[in-house]
Amino acid sequence: MVDVVSIIIAVVSLVGSLVAAGFTGWISFYIDQVKRRAESKALVHKYRDPLLLAAMDLQSRIYGLVQGGLLQFHDDEERRDLVFVYTAFLVGQYFSWTWILRRQAQFLRFSTEKQNRELSRMLESITDEFSTNDRSGEFPFMLWRGQQMAIGEMMTERDGDEWHCIGYSAFVKKYHTDDDFHRWFILIEKGLQALVVAREQHDSVAGFRLRRLQHRLIDLITLLDADGTGEGRDRRDKVDAAEKCKCIKCPAKPVPKSAAVSINKQKSEVNSDEMASSTV
Repeated sequence: MVDVVSIIIAVVSLVGSLVAAGFTGWISFYIDQVKRRAESKALVHKYRDPLLLAAMDLQSRIYGLVQGGLLQFHDDEERRDLVFVYTAFLVGQYFSWTWILRRQAQFLRFSTEKQNRELSRMLESITDEFSTNDRSGEFPFMLWRGQQMAIGEMMTERDGDEWHCIGYSAFVKKYHTDDDFHRWFILIEKGLQALVVAREQHDSVAGFRLRRLQHRLIDLITLLDADGTGEGRDRRDKVDAAEKCKCIKCPAKPVPKSAAVSINKQKSEVNSDEMASSTV
């Protein structure tokens, strides 16, 4: 009888220990999850504004390139750098802030919340849009993932424990004096040259990638600034759609593979002076 009681007491004690251990483990897991969610929220909050501004600057520049009058200044000696070099800077600035965000997030479970998962998905869609090559002739501005990462890393500098994108004046100096730095932006220069040629030939295909990118950037901006109170809240219109665009609420009517550029050209020439002062 004593042996039976001892066995029962031992079993009860074992079950109690297992339950306590399981409860302690669950509590530890829950606390760890809460902590990581808080870290992810703090991370997004910290880099939301610079990423928002970088996306806003880049989408605005793309708008000027494919649906504004910026390209008419490509052979203007005084403004050429503001078309070519500043465009390269804006692309690099966006890659810099996404590189910083991903670097800081690599040790966090960044996709634990729905909004963070959506942010990761949108950043990935923009990366894909830059790197996609479907052999349809849309080669301008194609940058492989490694090239995007390299540009982002080269555009970033560290100040103590903080990372940030280099300024435009520092970029211009390196762009014109550092051949190793400059070579990463040659494809962007070639993309702009291709747009100039396409504009002269009234062919809009070369701009399809940029149109889709501008749409994706607008989607990203809308997510980052859901209440619409951030910078440039009145400058978030999507350009005319391009084929194969999968953005949110894409404009229904796509730009045809030829023509349409002449219409944009007429629009831009009417407001060329205004475009020059507002977007260059």
